[in-house]
Amino acid sequence: MIDLSPHPRDSGGGETAPVAPQHDPITPDPAHTSSRWSNRFSHERAERAVQLVSRWAGPFALLATLILIGWIVIY
Repeated sequence: MIDLSPHPRDSGGGETAPVAPQHDPITPDPAHTSSRWSNRFSHERAERAVQLVSRWAGPFALLATLILIGWIVIY
């Protein structure tokens, strides 16, 4: 039979770990925030571009497949 009683060292008294990890706050680097490149091309614009491409990739692949199958059947 397996003993499921708690280990004697587990019963109280010691310091407990914090609930959430404590991280340092993020501070923007002034050398990178003032560059013209970062103002023209942000991560948000890149994410929107990827979402737009991925939104239309499925319908385009379906349409291309149907056209290819139709072309093979006709010729």
